[in-house]
Amino acid sequence: MSTAGNAPGKNILLVDDDPGVRGSIKVLLSIDRHTVTEAANGHEALQLFTGSRYDLVITDYFMPEMLGEELAENIKNIAPAQPILMVTAYLEKLVNGGRLAEAVLGKPFSVDDLRQAMAKLIPRSTSPDPAASCLSIEFSRSGLVNRASASSKVIDEIIQRKREARPLRYWGLNE
Repeated sequence: MSTAGNAPGKNILLVDDDPGVRGSIKVLLSIDRHTVTEAANGHEALQLFTGSRYDLVITDYFMPEMLGEELAENIKNIAPAQPILMVTAYLEKLVNGGRLAEAVLGKPFSVDDLRQAMAKLIPRSTSPDPAASCLSIEFSRSGLVNRASASSKVIDEIIQRKREARPLRYWGLNE
């Protein structure tokens, strides 16, 4: 997916030590055609960050080796204007309230919560098309509530329906 030209997607660095969480968030971002580069920890993220340009960095707060706050500090030392969105299931443990991140989003969050946070950081980057707005998926700590992260067939169907502008709604699947 390219971010060049009139493509609506942005180039996003996604950092989370949990591969299931990374995969779930990547699916949510891919719905709006964002290009996502994944990093499993802060050290890997810094290596990727110094070699590329990103419209947004989305990082988990509570990770081993390097907390998201420390990653944000390192990134701000390199690029002070870099927008950072911190996501966490541990809002009460967030040191300094995520002062180096422009926005903090608590887990679990919905695709609309993610879009709203991103829109504040990179305006006009997340205006969903009508098909994407018909998609109702919630993200939870264990993955997508509709279990799409566990089934590539469902994910493929979601992406295909979005491309074809066919409405798709999932609800009541989180029992």
